[in-house]
Amino acid sequence: MINKELKTYFEKADEYRVLETNNQFLIQYSIAESKERDRIFIKDHMLMFVLRGNLGVATPNYFYKLEAGEAIFVKKGSIIVCEKLKHGDQLECMLGLLTDDFLKDFMNKNKRMISPSELFDVKSLGAYQFFMDKWMDAYINSVLPYFELTTSPPVNELIFHKFEELLLLLVSGQERSYFMSFLKECLVEEKSHIDEVIQTNMYTSLNVDHLAHLSNLSLSQFKREFKKRYKDSPAHWLRTKRLEYASHLLITTNKNINEICYDSGFNNTSHFCRLFQENYKTSPLKFRQQVPT
Repeated sequence: MINKELKTYFEKADEYRVLETNNQFLIQYSIAESKERDRIFIKDHMLMFVLRGNLGVATPNYFYKLEAGEAIFVKKGSIIVCEKLKHGDQLECMLGLLTDDFLKDFMNKNKRMISPSELFDVKSLGAYQFFMDKWMDAYINSVLPYFELTTSPPVNELIFHKFEELLLLLVSGQERSYFMSFLKECLVEEKSHIDEVIQTNMYTSLNVDHLAHLSNLSLSQFKREFKKRYKDSPAHWLRTKRLEYASHLLITTNKNINEICYDSGFNNTSHFCRLFQENYKTSPLKFRQQVPT
């Protein structure tokens, strides 16, 4: 069964459907423009295809933005971030969740496809981002009808082979050496460095819980470690930095208040304006007007 946290997340979508076999999941979901979305921590490796709309994915050391026609393979321990959708657009994605055991079996079975000399150390920032070519489009179009078969779903073995087919397409592509090297890296356990996580996500809308997840720390461990390094609580420090960046954007750009709100890591414009008023004793608009031209 899909874990409770992930199930709760997808149930908030306008539509979501799941295919499952041996703890591997293929999920199709769509979100209307007006919906507020949570962020969700991904405990398994994830292959995501953006069919419509746009979203973000946060890894411990990079923040990826994806548009329709783009895809990403993300190492476990990352976070899906639903970006503010463009007006009149809708988010539609298909994603696969893959376990360590599945990737290990795949690597072992397909060693013949690539020689050890082709493998190298990759600095992938935790993900492999790519465009969907005609082969990948054909694959997606072959899978989507399976989600319609609710009364008579395909047998587990067939779904399992669709997972293998997906990885084989990537291993057979032009960047096969890089992708096989990335798969090898995915199976290496490593502890994220808290400073890297903070600097990467300072101006994203991730909260303290999310940053703790990305740092591979419990919330209490993260707060304790943060206090040692930054001499402040993470919530107060992040709020201060994000407000400072917002004030910089007000002075140096012509962006409107909504854009500045989201660009500096806040989710809600009215909440952002209230915090800005408390900190600077004036509204964002008046702050901008007070700056000499």
